Amino acid sequence: MSNDYPPSGVLFVNDRKQKQTSPDYTGRLELSDEVINDLIAQMERGETKPSLSLAGWKKTSNKTGKTFLSLLGSVNRPQNGDAQPQKQSNELNDEVPF
Repeated sequence: MSNDYPPSGVLFVNDRKQKQTSPDYTGRLELSDEVINDLIAQMERGETKPSLSLAGWKKTSNKTGKTFLSLLGSVNRPQNGDAQPQKQSNELNDEVPF
């Protein structure tokens, strides 16, 4: 893959599938330094299964006409429902609202 765009990846349909257990799609994914550093930080925090976020877009090759998924890997940020508890400040707000 070229350096003309941010680290990304692709998944193509595996048209050489020889047995039931062969993957349906194959490809590769490049990761940015930011994502790699975040994965390392997750491991240093003791997470046994570090993760990243993936986004995919269904596209069609101009050359071959084959459909593929264009991928982008990014730092795993909590979703709204998965929000992590925020750190509480030890400072007291002694201001009385009246």
